[in-house]
Amino acid sequence: MTFNPIAAQNIIECKKIIKENNPNAIDLGSQTPSLNSSFLDFIIKNNKFLDSSQIIMINKLKKIKNFSTKDFFKSIGYKDYYSIDINGAYNSYKFDLNKDIHDNYNFKETYDLVINNGTGEHVFNQYSLFLNSHNITNKGGLMLNILPFIDWINHGFYNFNPIFFADLAASNSYKILKIALANRNGAEIVLKEEDQNILFEQIKPHKAATKFKNLLDFAKEKLGINILLVVITQKNSNEKFKIPLQGKYLADVSSFTKDYKDQNPGSANAENQIPDNLKRK
Repeated sequence: MTFNPIAAQNIIECKKIIKENNPNAIDLGSQTPSLNSSFLDFIIKNNKFLDSSQIIMINKLKKIKNFSTKDFFKSIGYKDYYSIDINGAYNSYKFDLNKDIHDNYNFKETYDLVINNGTGEHVFNQYSLFLNSHNITNKGGLMLNILPFIDWINHGFYNFNPIFFADLAASNSYKILKIALANRNGAEIVLKEEDQNILFEQIKPHKAATKFKNLLDFAKEKLGINILLVVITQKNSNEKFKIPLQGKYLADVSSFTKDYKDQNPGSANAENQIPDNLKRK
């Protein structure tokens, strides 16, 4: 995996949000840095989340010829940084994320920030992947997902729709702190909280242009092809991980009093997300 400018910028943003003075972080997937001195100069000049001590440390980092991803995290103020990867690269925990790492490796550590940067699309078992992310995140901690959305053809097993994170959050009481469209070089289109529902709209080919369709056209012009989805969520309870139901189907299974009774609407309230039972009327 590549620790690129979009990841670096969001790591800084997450550090600003986390209330812990010396937070720890873990990457799902070992990360090879793809940052140069020009980019470090750019974030010093333009990143609104940096403080003076972080700027001093980043300037020191520029003098290291081949700095590691861990070096970058340390320069931003993370006390500890770790990673998990099936290949064991960069001294990562050699775990298979297709498996529940609590049960299979007796891994009980928790972290203030859990990062899924370009890893999740390569893991076939999505249930285990997001179960693991949930289980190793502290209550109040953050989960940063940077994953392929549009035109990542055959890059991995999956591309991710925004509703995936709307309903994942709705089922597990996560708070979505940020959702954005981006490219790997750091350009982002960030939606305000009150506008996030635009991203959960279903685009139907026979429908006239909608807000989301117009936004995607704008994104392709500004970001280019290969658009990423960036989502920062906060875990607000230590309840067990719950599998989400796609929001629009909650109304169809209201008699299921156990499995999905506590799930919030999530994507259900977005445009064109119509329950099947209403279509049949």
